[in-house]
Amino acid sequence: MPDTRRHVFHGHAAALSGRIVRMGEGKKAKFIKNAFIDLPAAALPTAGGRSTARISPTQLEPSVVRSVVRFASAAASSEGVFEDAKGHFAVTLGERAHSSLTTTTKVSAEVRGLDVGLKKGVRMVIRRLRSGFTARQGTAVGDTSIRLDKTTGFDGNNVRFVDERGRNYVLVVGIEYDVFNGHDTFSAITAAASDATFLNQFGHVLHASRFKAGAAGASDPPVLVRTDDGAVQGTIVKPIKWKGPEFPGSSIDPDRTNVVTIPGFGTVYFGEITLAPQMRRLTMVRVNLGSPIGGDFASGDVMDNGSISP
Repeated sequence: MPDTRRHVFHGHAAALSGRIVRMGEGKKAKFIKNAFIDLPAAALPTAGGRSTARISPTQLEPSVVRSVVRFASAAASSEGVFEDAKGHFAVTLGERAHSSLTTTTKVSAEVRGLDVGLKKGVRMVIRRLRSGFTARQGTAVGDTSIRLDKTTGFDGNNVRFVDERGRNYVLVVGIEYDVFNGHDTFSAITAAASDATFLNQFGHVLHASRFKAGAAGASDPPVLVRTDDGAVQGTIVKPIKWKGPEFPGSSIDPDRTNVVTIPGFGTVYFGEITLAPQMRRLTMVRVNLGSPIGGDFASGDVMDNGSISP
């Protein structure tokens, strides 16, 4: 029988997305129906190829969205190819099977000059953010190797929050490159989670801060945070901290050290990652907007995976 197995490509990248559903507070709160942050993204079909999107701030509609979200430029890219182009050529001649080829999928998103929040209110300002993965699938069935691009991160590891008076507060948001590139498969990262030395140093990436040496319950086996389908959730960022004065009234979650709540703005989640045997998904910034704006915002969202079909 002929070998009908083939690689099923999948990859997507979105620079910005979200929806505003409320403006104002209390009795003055107004429901906003169609304020979507509706911008182009890049996605692959199962056959692979290349998909790109270059985004201009002039594409932001309606005006209520432009009053909350501003940026200078943005781009997204997804590319899935067979590594050996000549081998792929041979497949087209019937000389090789698709399943004999190794594949590479690359996804990335970048935003420059991001400014979120009302101009006279509390704002989040990011000079540049970038997210990216490179996935490599061999001919054998098993976990896909997915590595974090070295360019993933924030310029200067800084995110700035500005209060109503224009005063600046800088949050340091660093990236744990070595953790995820040193454990580039699902099996590797979940196996590491059973090692006490790893948890003591890097437990925060899997939301396992309570397993630090001396913490209550530190001798218990780790319980990873999982989705309904078994994927593991965590973060790619180091425990965030303020550089200089803290934003007044702000709080950093002690258990999820990638999360900060900013009064008058909302709750911000940095570097959220979901890991499964054939998939990794990363969102560089996600915001639950709250007071005086209600809604959700995300930036730098990429997903990389692939599998061999039967």
